[in-house]
Amino acid sequence: MSFIKKIDFGWIYLLCGLALTGAAIVLPAHNDLEEIISKKATIVDNLKELSHRVDVHKMFLKDVQDGNPEILKRLVEMQLNQSPSGTTVVIDKSSLRTPLAWVEQRAKRTRVVPMEIEHASILARFATGQGRLWLLAVGAFSIFVGLISGQTRCKV
Repeated sequence: MSFIKKIDFGWIYLLCGLALTGAAIVLPAHNDLEEIISKKATIVDNLKELSHRVDVHKMFLKDVQDGNPEILKRLVEMQLNQSPSGTTVVIDKSSLRTPLAWVEQRAKRTRVVPMEIEHASILARFATGQGRLWLLAVGAFSIFVGLISGQTRCKV
């Protein structure tokens, strides 16, 4: 007997079916996990940004409560539309009108958001959307073929 006649091709179908079915189950879950990790990192960055803004507002409130003369002078000038003594008044309609807007401008920081391009394999593309159902169906069919196509040896 030749080597090819001894090979049971049912095992090849069975293993391929298991691999396809496993890919249809594992790859979408892995993609969901990566998306959740990315969202978690974004939330942590947002939390740091909000914490920075709260710290800036707390510093402003502390300066106002402590009676910082520079801050109080700027607040009076801003609220009563007064100019510092000996300076020319120029009206700027786009300027900040409230102390909170002034503090908010101080609290702004530039953030860099990383943009990643997803390089998905053909199998990963099949494992998402409606392709996932087809991949499961092909995998299940391959498992079925692998289970029933074993060599039958009947002694007559």
